[in-house]
Amino acid sequence: MSKSQTKERRRVDGDIRKTGVARGWTFLGTFLATLSLSLAIGTTAATAQAPPPPGAKPAKPSAKPTGKPVAKPESKPESKPTDAKPAAPKADLRVAVRVEGEPITVAEVRRELSRVAPNGLPSGEAGQRLEATALQQLVDQRLILRNLARTKAAADPSEVEVMVQRLVKQLDARKITLADHLALQGIDEPALRRQIAWQMSWGRYLERYVTDENLEKYFQQNAREFDGTQVKVAHILWKVDAKAPADAWTKARDEAALVRQKIVGGEMTFADAAKKYSQAPTAAMGGQIGFIQRQEPMPESFSKAAFALEKDSVSAPVTSAFGVHLIQCLEIKPGMGKWNDSRREVEAALVRYLFQWLANKERDEAKVEYTGALPYFKKGTDELVAPNESSAPNGPSASKDN
Repeated sequence: MSKSQTKERRRVDGDIRKTGVARGWTFLGTFLATLSLSLAIGTTAATAQAPPPPGAKPAKPSAKPTGKPVAKPESKPESKPTDAKPAAPKADLRVAVRVEGEPITVAEVRRELSRVAPNGLPSGEAGQRLEATALQQLVDQRLILRNLARTKAAADPSEVEVMVQRLVKQLDARKITLADHLALQGIDEPALRRQIAWQMSWGRYLERYVTDENLEKYFQQNAREFDGTQVKVAHILWKVDAKAPADAWTKARDEAALVRQKIVGGEMTFADAAKKYSQAPTAAMGGQIGFIQRQEPMPESFSKAAFALEKDSVSAPVTSAFGVHLIQCLEIKPGMGKWNDSRREVEAALVRYLFQWLANKERDEAKVEYTGALPYFKKGTDELVAPNESSAPNGPSASKDN
């Protein structure tokens, strides 16, 4: 894809997002951040800034399409056939998973990943986990849409049609057909309509439930996460290279689980275990890191586990980009902050909670079938299932979640 095609793809895609869904696709970055890769979407960047409701400014995108493509087709009509057939990469339309019979393709997953990892994914399990995380988020979107449709809170097909026609007009102003746009995006029209339905429906749901009252309640229920509480922690680290194969990670997790059993069973102290097993620089100090705050720039998986601990308790094995950890809480210093002091963080956390809560409500009932075309997580776990190299395009399902 040329630079001009890439630029056009991003510009049009950006316009679509502004029409209904500054809040729509915001979770992938948060979950990718748990792997400590600091990817661009981050902790629900769009949602944290409380954008306007999906329908608040429906005409704004149509006011933008002016500019450089206007004169070009008239001055060089003979080049139009060439321009109309950009050298778009062939989309991988293999089905990665079916949710209630509706497909999610490899192309849809990789399209989302390209936004947060434009230079490509790391090799080994780290890259596979990113793919599995992206796939899980798309599955969860479908589950949420199922819930919203069942409760009559989803966008109506006629509303989706309005948005599609608005997109067509935007593209016409730039001398681009819908077919060419979809080719650049690597999706088909049904996938586009599902994407728009998701963005509109989810945006409306958030406008209804992400209120000051609910933000304050969520803060009170999770005060340690936001009020400046400090937790003094120690850890034991089994280093695993991000490019290592899956069995290396499994071996580290298994060893960490055995060591935890010894600590919890009283066979050895956490400090002694750190000195014996840890591969971190803090090993000689019994693994002590010192005090940390929840919003500090540490691996999300590490911080989340640390702040869930009570004094003297030991976490289950925790995976980060550095390897596998055991974490012990040594001391807790309560914070004094109020919910308004950390509004953005509270809002982002509430949005994540609502996302998972709604998806989980549908998870046991919905039929989810993985084909093996991409790695995925076993239901209810972070156990990675590697892709099936022999998976044929649009082939039969390799695994059923339900």
